[in-house]
Amino acid sequence: MNILFLSGHPAQVHNFKNLKAELEKHGHNVFWLASDKDISKYLLDHYQIDYAILPKPRKSLVSKFWMLCRNTAFTYRFISKNKIDVVFSRVSPYASMACFLKRKTHFALTDTETAGFYDKFFGRFVSVLFTAKSFKRQLRTDQLRYDGNIELFYLHPNRFKPIGNVTELLHIEPEEKYVIMRFVSWQAYHDKGLSGFSNENKLKAALEFSKYAKVFITSETQLPADLEPYRIKIPPEKMHDVLANAQFFFGESSTMASESAVLGTPAIYLNENWFGSTEEETEYGLLYSYRENHKDQLAAITKGIELLKDVNLKSSMQIKRKEFLKNKIDVTGFMLWFIENYPESFKIMKKNPDYQYNFR
Repeated sequence: MNILFLSGHPAQVHNFKNLKAELEKHGHNVFWLASDKDISKYLLDHYQIDYAILPKPRKSLVSKFWMLCRNTAFTYRFISKNKIDVVFSRVSPYASMACFLKRKTHFALTDTETAGFYDKFFGRFVSVLFTAKSFKRQLRTDQLRYDGNIELFYLHPNRFKPIGNVTELLHIEPEEKYVIMRFVSWQAYHDKGLSGFSNENKLKAALEFSKYAKVFITSETQLPADLEPYRIKIPPEKMHDVLANAQFFFGESSTMASESAVLGTPAIYLNENWFGSTEEETEYGLLYSYRENHKDQLAAITKGIELLKDVNLKSSMQIKRKEFLKNKIDVTGFMLWFIENYPESFKIMKKNPDYQYNFR
């Protein structure tokens, strides 16, 4: 088959890269369209993925509507030119409309409950809509739920083995503890009206944690001058290795918080948006969730200090991770089977949802 992936956020490059490789091993031709967002092009180049770029809209509604029309037309022509049989995306509006018009098979994923109208509207045009079991909304009566989450596409033990020693990468002493902090730009659709940690509490956290460990910060926006010396300087593709070996993650990014959790690194997550996936990880003791208010910001810092003082933290977290992963599937393996056996795979899953546990 000729199969097309569409990626928007850089995290989606990680979502699909292993699935792309598996499909190619099975003899399929795989194409890729990517939005020019943040480090998407860097990651695609690093993983030696050939791609075409979709322009990114500006913030105005007029620009977004114009880009919807333009990129839908571009995707439509791309599908026609390359004789695409199947499209896979994270509910890409361009793919949704182009595939609907072309009557092409389109598989789509969503894990963001706050996308609300966006996913519900464009999700109605896709052939199959996938969500995790933990996803808290029913967007379609026939949506398929898999027992995993988006991060397990690329961080399931079958797909990722972190390097054990990151001391040279981070320029730290052997056995030196370190913490990863992450601050976001709050520009995403689902982040409207949110602001996260105050600059005062960002600095407070960095100073408090520095008493016990090395602190590294990754930020989508410019940091205050006092925090700039903490900025991490590593190749972006090494971040998962660094997260896996960190004492804990502390920040506003749901993606990085969930990545840390599935790697067995405790995550302290501050955001008004609590998703089904992060709530599930909280239940397993892999993640600690806090709101934006001042009291919760201070409580999050206190939790970080508590974790830094716990001498059994890493071993206890691995036990919790093992329990979490026990019934989770290798999502990439499952999706490979589903794509290659569709539409029979859809019938099998509707009749027997537990069939997915063959892919662990």
